[in-house]
Amino acid sequence: MAVRLMKTMFMLTLAAWAVLNGWHSTEAHHAVVRFNLEDMEATADRIFLGRCVNVEATEAFIAQGMMSVTHYTFEVEAAYKGKLHRRYTFTQLGHPARAAFKETGLTMHGQTIKPGEFIHGMSSYEVGDRMLLFLTPNYMNGKLTYPVGLYQGAFLISEMPSGSVLARNSINNAGLFDAPYGWSIKKETDAKIIFPSLDEPLQNVSPEAQTLINKRGALPLNAMLKVVDRITATHGRERGSIIQGANIQ
Repeated sequence: MAVRLMKTMFMLTLAAWAVLNGWHSTEAHHAVVRFNLEDMEATADRIFLGRCVNVEATEAFIAQGMMSVTHYTFEVEAAYKGKLHRRYTFTQLGHPARAAFKETGLTMHGQTIKPGEFIHGMSSYEVGDRMLLFLTPNYMNGKLTYPVGLYQGAFLISEMPSGSVLARNSINNAGLFDAPYGWSIKKETDAKIIFPSLDEPLQNVSPEAQTLINKRGALPLNAMLKVVDRITATHGRERGSIIQGANIQ
């Protein structure tokens, strides 16, 4: 019992460390610092479009203790920042929630969770999910990563009956063009594409991309990717590329 309590406390301590040093959360667990798309691109060191092909919830020795982690493997369709293998695996802290079969126990949104395993706000993916992901630089000696702004940098891709392909994160894309700077880009004067204080916050983009500011919720994937590409190029950063094969965890 004491060992389990120590592991749980260690997990909570590590989560608090991540909040203070990477997630930048505030007083409530929903109150995560909002990112606009330009700040998100600057913060991420890997941006890619792909489909989840494997999920492995397991444990790993991290920071002098065994921690609950999940390995996610994606088939990468396109890389927009960073060099990624065609079959790419990365690791996030915590386990996805699992289906609840009992009325008792700790649950969230109909899923059962265990202290020290589930981290609120951490994105998770299922096999078959097509995602656009903005991943932060690895931490904990290169073993872990997570989407920029937790759930903000994970966009689920959906194809509508009309044939349109849309991208949406779990907060309905709120703040992508009007959230203030303050993370990787410290002030708006350092921006090149998104200017939240202006009536027309998207600047120096195509007419197609310009229409995004008038949309709410899910955004056309191609138009959104053009903005991401434009941000990367305008800041002089190298566009991503795919390396054949699979990376080794």
